[in-house]
Amino acid sequence: MAGRAAGAFASLVGGSPVWSERMRRRILKLAGVALAHDARVHPYVRFVGSPHRLTIRSGAFVNVGLLVGGNADVVIEERASIGPNVQLIPTTHELGGHEQRAGATKSAPIRVGRGSWLGAGVIVLGGVDIGDGCVIAAGSVVTRDCEPDGLYGGTPAKLLRQL
Repeated sequence: MAGRAAGAFASLVGGSPVWSERMRRRILKLAGVALAHDARVHPYVRFVGSPHRLTIRSGAFVNVGLLVGGNADVVIEERASIGPNVQLIPTTHELGGHEQRAGATKSAPIRVGRGSWLGAGVIVLGGVDIGDGCVIAAGSVVTRDCEPDGLYGGTPAKLLRQL
């Protein structure tokens, strides 16, 4: 399965709450998600584009409402926890002229480090590497890399303290 069709299938069928977690995992794998056998993915996962760029590693937990862009690699490492309604958006636009500010698209990968925790409603933009063991406070917008074992919060997210 390729492209938009895979994204629609993964979002509409794989993201449905009617399936058991085991069946959801099978459907998402069929759609192209690289999903570890023991990763847990709750319902309402949605894809913008193809799901084949998403990797969810062993022991990771994804709560309800994850939104994932499909134009660059998105990796959720081992034992990372993703809160409800998190958005992992690897694509943005160049700044265009005044007649059309949203210029050409550009995409960059996202990595959520081992053991990290993204709180509810966090938005992570393209090109961001969240270091291992980080905590990102609910509602934060992450626009830059996060060093390992840091607590980050705000818009844009800033280091609040080392853990």
